[in-house]
Amino acid sequence: MKRLSVILAVLLLVSVAFTASAEEKILLQYNPDPGTTTKYKMNIKGSTVVTASSSSQNQQTNLETAMIIQQKVTGKDKAGDIDMETRILEGKITVNGTPTTIPSVGEIITVKMKKDGTIISRSGMDQGGMGNNQQVKFPTNPVGVGDSWTVKMEPNPEIPIPMETVYTVEAFEKVGGEDCVRLKSEVSTPKYNAGSINIEVKANGRIWFAYKKGYMLQNEVVSNMKMIMLTDVGNNKSEKITTVMKLSLKMGLAK
Repeated sequence: MKRLSVILAVLLLVSVAFTASAEEKILLQYNPDPGTTTKYKMNIKGSTVVTASSSSQNQQTNLETAMIIQQKVTGKDKAGDIDMETRILEGKITVNGTPTTIPSVGEIITVKMKKDGTIISRSGMDQGGMGNNQQVKFPTNPVGVGDSWTVKMEPNPEIPIPMETVYTVEAFEKVGGEDCVRLKSEVSTPKYNAGSINIEVKANGRIWFAYKKGYMLQNEVVSNMKMIMLTDVGNNKSEKITTVMKLSLKMGLAK
């Protein structure tokens, strides 16, 4: 279960008055009105291969996670800081064909964040995970096609390693009738030893942000992760468990 929580947290990289042209620059901000409610359908598919240092055999597991997530803006102050609630309405994890309901279905994460996506405070289950990683942190200056910025994330209880994401503006386009900016995301981590867990991640994705309405429209990510955990096997001995994961995530508005 700890390994699965890390996977979801990592993934859970787990969202103007004119149509922008390639020459124009836009200040990207979260600015939905209070009461705005959006629902997202998230699907994660992939496989893991687990190898124990005491065995020459590999254990392969096929995984699929399906969730319906609701986000609701509950308030906005004079500075434009947003209060938001995130709730998993439905969710199941299927492991080798056997489905299991996600334990956190129905629980609420509350987040207060700045217009650029900086998290001010959060509370509820999975702190540091879904409520944080769903948001892109935007630059404070306007950006146009070809512009990039880097966001660094320090280790936290859910993801015990530093991570770095480079965002690049690829295009401005219409998706589902909404004016969107399409961003390329590239996530990487150094080889990092965090006690009993060592994780290395490489991920590439695309994000569509509805910049006029100020919320994420769609997100797609393909990731590769290698995780090494030291497990206590008794008698003052530990065993190295190596897990290699290949995962793809698709997230978009649900009707």
